[in-house]
Amino acid sequence: MKKICFFSGDITRSGGTERVAAMIANGLAEEGEYEISFLSLTEQEKEPFFALHPAVRHDALGDRWIAPGPGYLPVVPKLRRFLKQRRPDILIDIDIVLDILSIPAAKGLRTKVVSWEHFNYGYETAALYRRLILKYSVRRSDHIVTLTEGDKRTYMEKTGRTDRISAIYNPMQEIVCDDSVPRKKWLVTVGRLIPRKGMDYLAETALAILPGHPDWQWLVVGEGEEREFLEKFIQEHGLEGRLILTGRKADVNDYLQQASLCVMTSRVEGLPMCLLEAKAYKLPSVSFDIPTGPNEIIQDGKNGFLIPAFDCQAMAEKLSQLMEDEALRERFSSRAQDNLAMFQMENILRDWNQLLQRLLAR
Repeated sequence: MKKICFFSGDITRSGGTERVAAMIANGLAEEGEYEISFLSLTEQEKEPFFALHPAVRHDALGDRWIAPGPGYLPVVPKLRRFLKQRRPDILIDIDIVLDILSIPAAKGLRTKVVSWEHFNYGYETAALYRRLILKYSVRRSDHIVTLTEGDKRTYMEKTGRTDRISAIYNPMQEIVCDDSVPRKKWLVTVGRLIPRKGMDYLAETALAILPGHPDWQWLVVGEGEEREFLEKFIQEHGLEGRLILTGRKADVNDYLQQASLCVMTSRVEGLPMCLLEAKAYKLPSVSFDIPTGPNEIIQDGKNGFLIPAFDCQAMAEKLSQLMEDEALRERFSSRAQDNLAMFQMENILRDWNQLLQRLLAR
Protein backbone atom coordinates (compact mmCIF):
# COMPACT_ATOMS: atom_id res chain seq x y z
CA MET A 1 0.00 0.00 0.00
CA LYS A 2 1.43 3.39 -1.03
CA LYS A 3 2.08 5.88 1.76
CA ILE A 4 0.78 9.45 1.71
CA CYS A 5 1.91 11.80 4.48
CA PHE A 6 0.44 15.26 5.08
CA PHE A 7 3.02 17.65 6.55
CA SER A 8 1.55 20.39 8.78
CA GLY A 9 2.74 23.12 11.07
CA ASP A 10 0.43 21.75 13.76
CA ILE A 11 -2.51 19.53 12.88
CA THR A 12 -4.02 20.03 16.35
CA ARG A 13 -4.92 23.67 15.55
CA SER A 14 -8.53 24.64 14.83
CA GLY A 15 -8.09 26.64 11.62
CA GLY A 16 -9.66 26.12 8.23
CA THR A 17 -6.41 24.74 6.82
CA GLU A 18 -6.35 21.99 9.44
CA ARG A 19 -10.03 21.24 8.92
CA VAL A 20 -9.62 20.83 5.16
CA ALA A 21 -6.50 18.69 5.54
CA ALA A 22 -8.31 16.43 8.00
CA MET A 23 -11.27 16.11 5.63
CA ILE A 24 -9.09 15.12 2.67
CA ALA A 25 -6.98 12.72 4.73
CA ASN A 26 -10.05 11.09 6.26
CA GLY A 27 -11.68 10.73 2.85
CA LEU A 28 -8.60 9.07 1.37
CA ALA A 29 -8.24 6.81 4.42
CA GLU A 30 -11.88 5.76 4.14
CA GLU A 31 -11.29 4.60 0.57
CA GLY A 32 -8.52 2.29 1.79
CA GLU A 33 -6.23 2.73 -1.22
CA TYR A 34 -3.39 4.39 0.67
CA GLU A 35 -1.75 4.44 4.08
CA ILE A 36 -2.48 7.98 5.27
CA SER A 37 -0.64 9.85 8.03
CA PHE A 38 0.11 13.32 9.37
CA LEU A 39 3.40 14.83 10.46
CA SER A 40 3.51 18.19 12.27
CA LEU A 41 6.40 20.42 13.22
CA THR A 42 4.85 20.28 16.68
CA GLU A 43 1.54 19.38 18.28
CA GLN A 44 0.53 21.88 20.93
CA GLU A 45 -2.53 19.84 21.92
CA LYS A 46 -2.77 16.16 22.73
CA GLU A 47 -5.26 15.40 19.98
CA PRO A 48 -6.23 17.08 16.70
CA PHE A 49 -9.10 19.54 17.03
CA PHE A 50 -10.74 17.93 14.00
CA ALA A 51 -11.12 14.19 14.45
CA LEU A 52 -9.02 11.91 12.26
CA HIS A 53 -9.98 8.55 10.83
CA PRO A 54 -8.82 5.71 13.14
CA ALA A 55 -6.39 4.53 10.48
CA VAL A 56 -4.68 7.94 10.22
CA ARG A 57 -1.59 8.20 12.37
CA HIS A 58 -0.22 11.58 13.48
CA ASP A 59 3.30 12.40 14.71
CA ALA A 60 5.34 15.52 15.52
CA LEU A 61 8.97 16.38 14.86
CA GLY A 62 9.36 18.40 18.06
CA ASP A 63 7.64 19.64 21.18
CA ARG A 64 7.76 23.40 20.57
CA TRP A 65 6.58 25.77 17.87
CA ILE A 66 9.23 26.96 15.42
CA ALA A 67 8.66 30.16 13.47
CA PRO A 68 10.04 30.32 9.91
CA GLY A 69 13.65 31.45 9.96
CA PRO A 70 17.00 30.18 11.26
CA GLY A 71 15.21 27.88 13.70
CA TYR A 72 14.14 25.78 10.73
CA LEU A 73 17.70 24.62 10.00
CA PRO A 74 17.85 21.81 12.63
CA VAL A 75 14.47 20.56 11.42
CA VAL A 76 15.72 19.46 8.00
CA PRO A 77 17.84 16.52 9.27
CA LYS A 78 15.03 15.53 11.64
CA LEU A 79 12.59 15.47 8.75
CA ARG A 80 15.03 13.55 6.58
CA ARG A 81 15.40 10.89 9.27
CA PHE A 82 11.61 10.65 9.43
CA LEU A 83 11.36 10.24 5.66
CA LYS A 84 14.03 7.53 5.65
CA GLN A 85 12.32 5.68 8.48
CA ARG A 86 8.70 5.93 7.34
CA ARG A 87 9.38 6.03 3.60
CA PRO A 88 6.29 7.92 2.44
CA ASP A 89 5.80 7.88 -1.30
CA ILE A 90 4.31 11.37 -1.30
CA LEU A 91 4.67 14.21 1.21
CA ILE A 92 1.98 16.88 0.94
CA ASP A 93 3.03 20.19 2.48
CA ILE A 94 0.01 21.96 4.03
CA ASP A 95 1.60 25.39 3.62
CA ILE A 96 4.10 26.46 1.02
CA VAL A 97 6.48 27.60 3.81
CA LEU A 98 7.07 23.95 4.71
CA ASP A 99 8.59 23.36 1.25
CA ILE A 100 11.81 24.94 2.52
CA LEU A 101 12.08 21.93 4.85
CA SER A 102 10.61 19.09 2.84
CA ILE A 103 12.30 19.66 -0.51
CA PRO A 104 15.89 19.48 0.83
CA ALA A 105 14.94 16.73 3.28
CA ALA A 106 13.57 14.58 0.45
CA LYS A 107 16.50 15.15 -1.92
CA GLY A 108 17.73 11.82 -3.27
CA LEU A 109 14.90 9.89 -1.62
CA ARG A 110 11.91 8.34 -3.34
CA THR A 111 9.49 10.72 -1.60
CA LYS A 112 7.79 13.20 -3.92
CA VAL A 113 6.87 16.62 -2.53
CA VAL A 114 3.54 18.29 -3.26
CA SER A 115 3.26 21.98 -2.41
CA TRP A 116 -0.39 22.60 -1.42
CA GLU A 117 -1.17 26.32 -1.60
CA HIS A 118 -3.72 27.36 1.03
CA PHE A 119 -3.70 31.09 0.37
CA ASN A 120 -2.89 32.61 -3.02
CA TYR A 121 0.01 33.91 -5.06
CA GLY A 122 -0.49 37.49 -3.87
CA TYR A 123 -0.30 36.47 -0.22
CA GLU A 124 2.80 34.35 -0.82
CA THR A 125 4.67 37.21 -2.48
CA ALA A 126 3.74 39.93 0.04
CA ALA A 127 6.40 38.93 2.60
CA LEU A 128 10.03 38.51 1.58
CA TYR A 129 10.58 35.13 3.26
CA ARG A 130 7.44 33.63 1.66
CA ARG A 131 8.37 35.12 -1.70
CA LEU A 132 11.80 33.48 -1.57
CA ILE A 133 10.30 30.13 -0.53
CA LEU A 134 7.75 30.31 -3.34
CA LYS A 135 10.52 30.92 -5.88
CA TYR A 136 12.41 27.92 -4.51
CA SER A 137 9.31 25.74 -4.45
CA VAL A 138 8.25 26.59 -7.99
CA ARG A 139 11.63 25.35 -9.25
CA ARG A 140 11.91 22.20 -7.16
CA SER A 141 8.59 20.80 -5.91
CA ASP A 142 7.20 17.78 -7.73
CA HIS A 143 3.73 19.31 -7.98
CA ILE A 144 1.85 22.46 -6.91
CA VAL A 145 -1.81 22.43 -5.93
CA THR A 146 -3.70 25.71 -5.83
CA LEU A 147 -7.18 26.18 -4.37
CA THR A 148 -8.72 28.05 -7.30
CA GLU A 149 -8.48 28.17 -11.06
CA GLY A 150 -7.77 31.88 -10.80
CA ASP A 151 -4.75 31.30 -8.58
CA LYS A 152 -3.49 28.55 -10.88
CA ARG A 153 -3.56 30.98 -13.81
CA THR A 154 -1.70 33.57 -11.74
CA TYR A 155 1.00 31.06 -10.78
CA MET A 156 1.48 30.08 -14.40
CA GLU A 157 1.62 33.68 -15.60
CA LYS A 158 3.89 35.00 -12.85
CA THR A 159 6.27 32.06 -12.39
CA GLY A 160 6.39 30.53 -15.85
CA ARG A 161 5.59 27.11 -14.45
CA THR A 162 3.06 25.65 -16.86
CA ASP A 163 3.18 21.97 -15.98
CA ARG A 164 2.92 19.91 -12.78
CA ILE A 165 0.40 22.36 -11.36
CA SER A 166 -3.27 21.67 -10.59
CA ALA A 167 -6.23 23.52 -9.10
CA ILE A 168 -8.24 21.45 -6.62
CA TYR A 169 -11.02 23.11 -4.65
CA ASN A 170 -11.47 22.68 -0.93
CA PRO A 171 -14.30 20.26 -0.22
CA MET A 172 -17.37 21.17 1.73
CA GLN A 173 -18.66 18.88 4.42
CA GLU A 174 -21.47 16.46 3.64
CA ILE A 175 -24.32 18.67 4.78
CA VAL A 176 -28.07 18.30 4.59
CA CYS A 177 -29.84 21.61 5.11
CA ASP A 178 -32.97 21.22 7.22
CA ASP A 179 -35.45 23.61 5.67
CA SER A 180 -37.84 23.16 8.61
CA VAL A 181 -35.47 24.96 11.02
CA PRO A 182 -36.57 28.58 11.39
CA ARG A 183 -34.02 31.24 10.54
CA LYS A 184 -32.99 33.70 13.22
CA LYS A 185 -31.97 37.27 12.54
CA TRP A 186 -28.32 36.36 12.77
CA LEU A 187 -25.37 37.37 10.68
CA VAL A 188 -22.59 34.83 11.16
CA THR A 189 -18.87 35.00 10.50
CA VAL A 190 -16.73 31.88 10.93
CA GLY A 191 -12.95 32.05 11.21
CA ARG A 192 -9.98 32.72 13.42
CA LEU A 193 -9.84 36.13 15.09
CA ILE A 194 -6.63 37.23 13.41
CA PRO A 195 -5.67 40.31 11.34
CA ARG A 196 -5.75 38.36 8.08
CA LYS A 197 -9.47 37.73 8.62
CA GLY A 198 -10.18 41.47 8.72
CA MET A 199 -11.58 41.76 12.23
CA ASP A 200 -11.13 45.55 12.06
CA TYR A 201 -13.31 45.67 8.94
CA LEU A 202 -15.85 43.44 10.66
CA ALA A 203 -15.99 45.80 13.64
CA GLU A 204 -16.37 48.87 11.43
CA THR A 205 -19.17 47.24 9.45
CA ALA A 206 -20.92 45.99 12.59
CA LEU A 207 -20.94 49.50 14.04
CA ALA A 208 -22.51 50.79 10.83
CA ILE A 209 -25.40 48.30 10.73
CA LEU A 210 -26.23 46.92 14.16
CA PRO A 211 -27.48 50.12 15.86
CA GLY A 212 -30.02 50.59 13.06
CA HIS A 213 -31.21 46.98 13.17
CA PRO A 214 -31.91 46.28 16.87
CA ASP A 215 -33.55 42.92 16.17
CA TRP A 216 -30.39 41.51 14.53
CA GLN A 217 -27.24 39.99 16.07
CA TRP A 218 -23.83 39.30 14.52
CA LEU A 219 -22.19 36.07 15.77
CA VAL A 220 -18.44 35.65 15.28
CA VAL A 221 -17.47 31.98 15.60
CA GLY A 222 -13.76 31.51 16.26
CA GLU A 223 -10.86 32.38 18.51
CA GLY A 224 -7.58 34.22 18.17
CA GLU A 225 -5.35 37.16 18.98
CA GLU A 226 -7.91 39.79 17.95
CA ARG A 227 -10.37 38.79 20.68
CA GLU A 228 -9.12 41.51 23.04
CA PHE A 229 -9.54 44.16 20.34
CA LEU A 230 -13.08 42.99 19.59
CA GLU A 231 -14.05 42.79 23.26
CA LYS A 232 -12.84 46.35 23.81
CA PHE A 233 -14.64 47.54 20.69
CA ILE A 234 -17.90 45.90 21.78
CA GLN A 235 -17.67 47.53 25.22
CA GLU A 236 -16.72 50.98 23.91
CA HIS A 237 -19.59 51.06 21.41
CA GLY A 238 -22.30 49.45 23.49
CA LEU A 239 -22.62 46.39 21.27
CA GLU A 240 -22.93 43.86 24.11
CA GLY A 241 -25.43 41.19 23.10
CA ARG A 242 -25.36 42.46 19.52
CA LEU A 243 -21.85 41.55 18.33
CA ILE A 244 -21.24 38.19 19.99
CA LEU A 245 -17.95 36.28 20.21
CA THR A 246 -18.80 32.60 20.59
CA GLY A 247 -15.24 31.27 20.85
CA ARG A 248 -14.01 28.13 19.09
CA LYS A 249 -16.60 25.60 18.01
CA ALA A 250 -15.77 22.20 16.55
CA ASP A 251 -19.15 22.08 14.87
CA VAL A 252 -20.45 25.36 13.46
CA ASN A 253 -23.37 23.68 11.74
CA ASP A 254 -25.93 24.80 14.32
CA TYR A 255 -25.05 28.44 13.72
CA LEU A 256 -25.15 28.15 9.94
CA GLN A 257 -28.41 26.21 10.03
CA GLN A 258 -30.13 28.94 12.04
CA ALA A 259 -28.48 32.07 10.61
CA SER A 260 -29.91 34.29 7.89
CA LEU A 261 -26.69 35.71 6.39
CA CYS A 262 -23.02 34.81 6.19
CA VAL A 263 -20.43 37.60 6.16
CA MET A 264 -16.71 37.43 5.36
CA THR A 265 -14.38 40.41 5.82
CA SER A 266 -11.03 38.74 5.13
CA ARG A 267 -8.04 40.52 3.68
CA VAL A 268 -6.85 37.35 1.97
CA GLU A 269 -8.15 33.81 1.45
CA GLY A 270 -7.39 30.74 -0.57
CA LEU A 271 -10.82 29.15 -0.85
CA PRO A 272 -12.80 29.97 2.30
CA MET A 273 -14.56 27.05 3.96
CA CYS A 274 -17.02 29.35 5.69
CA LEU A 275 -18.50 30.42 2.35
CA LEU A 276 -18.69 26.84 1.10
CA GLU A 277 -20.52 25.71 4.20
CA ALA A 278 -22.82 28.72 4.07
CA LYS A 279 -23.65 27.72 0.49
CA ALA A 280 -24.57 24.22 1.67
CA TYR A 281 -26.89 25.71 4.29
CA LYS A 282 -28.53 27.93 1.67
CA LEU A 283 -27.22 31.09 3.28
CA PRO A 284 -26.85 34.25 1.20
CA SER A 285 -23.24 35.38 1.62
CA VAL A 286 -21.65 38.82 1.50
CA SER A 287 -17.87 39.05 1.12
CA PHE A 288 -15.16 41.41 0.03
CA ASP A 289 -14.14 40.56 -3.53
CA ILE A 290 -10.54 39.72 -2.69
CA PRO A 291 -8.32 38.18 -5.41
CA THR A 292 -9.11 34.49 -4.91
CA GLY A 293 -11.90 32.50 -3.32
CA PRO A 294 -15.15 34.43 -2.97
CA ASN A 295 -15.72 35.08 -6.68
CA GLU A 296 -15.59 31.34 -7.43
CA ILE A 297 -18.23 30.64 -4.74
CA ILE A 298 -20.59 33.64 -4.67
CA GLN A 299 -22.55 34.55 -7.78
CA ASP A 300 -22.88 38.30 -7.32
CA GLY A 301 -26.47 39.48 -7.29
CA LYS A 302 -27.82 35.92 -7.52
CA ASN A 303 -26.99 34.24 -4.23
CA GLY A 304 -24.97 36.90 -2.47
CA PHE A 305 -22.97 40.07 -2.93
CA LEU A 306 -19.31 40.65 -3.76
CA ILE A 307 -18.15 43.96 -2.29
CA PRO A 308 -15.16 46.01 -3.55
CA ALA A 309 -12.31 44.96 -1.29
CA PHE A 310 -12.34 46.63 2.13
CA ASP A 311 -15.17 49.08 1.34
CA CYS A 312 -16.98 48.79 4.66
CA GLN A 313 -19.59 51.37 3.68
CA ALA A 314 -20.56 49.38 0.59
CA MET A 315 -20.66 46.19 2.65
CA ALA A 316 -22.88 47.85 5.26
CA GLU A 317 -25.26 49.02 2.52
CA LYS A 318 -25.61 45.57 0.98
CA LEU A 319 -26.01 43.88 4.36
CA SER A 320 -28.68 46.41 5.33
CA GLN A 321 -30.47 45.73 2.06
CA LEU A 322 -30.58 42.01 2.80
CA MET A 323 -31.45 42.47 6.47
CA GLU A 324 -34.44 44.64 5.53
CA ASP A 325 -35.68 42.59 2.56
CA GLU A 326 -36.81 39.09 3.54
CA ALA A 327 -37.96 38.33 -0.01
CA LEU A 328 -34.48 39.11 -1.35
CA ARG A 329 -32.91 36.86 1.28
CA GLU A 330 -35.26 34.05 0.28
CA ARG A 331 -34.49 34.54 -3.41
CA PHE A 332 -30.75 34.43 -2.76
CA SER A 333 -31.21 31.41 -0.51
CA SER A 334 -33.01 29.53 -3.28
CA ARG A 335 -29.94 30.02 -5.52
CA ALA A 336 -27.29 29.47 -2.87
CA GLN A 337 -26.61 25.88 -3.87
CA ASP A 338 -26.08 26.65 -7.55
CA ASN A 339 -22.74 25.12 -8.70
CA LEU A 340 -22.52 23.19 -5.41
CA ALA A 341 -21.39 19.92 -7.02
CA MET A 342 -17.95 21.26 -7.91
CA PHE A 343 -17.16 21.58 -4.19
CA GLN A 344 -18.54 18.23 -3.01
CA MET A 345 -16.18 15.73 -1.39
CA GLU A 346 -16.77 13.01 -3.98
CA ASN A 347 -15.47 15.20 -6.78
CA ILE A 348 -12.60 16.65 -4.74
CA LEU A 349 -11.39 13.17 -3.74
CA ARG A 350 -11.55 12.15 -7.40
CA ASP A 351 -9.24 15.03 -8.29
CA TRP A 352 -6.82 14.18 -5.47
CA ASN A 353 -6.78 10.50 -6.45
CA GLN A 354 -6.04 11.37 -10.06
CA LEU A 355 -3.14 13.57 -8.97
CA LEU A 356 -1.72 10.97 -6.58
CA GLN A 357 -1.90 8.26 -9.24
CA ARG A 358 -0.05 10.46 -11.72
CA LEU A 359 2.69 11.15 -9.19
CA LEU A 360 3.02 7.52 -8.19
CA ALA A 361 3.28 6.46 -11.85
CA ARG A 362 6.36 8.64 -12.45
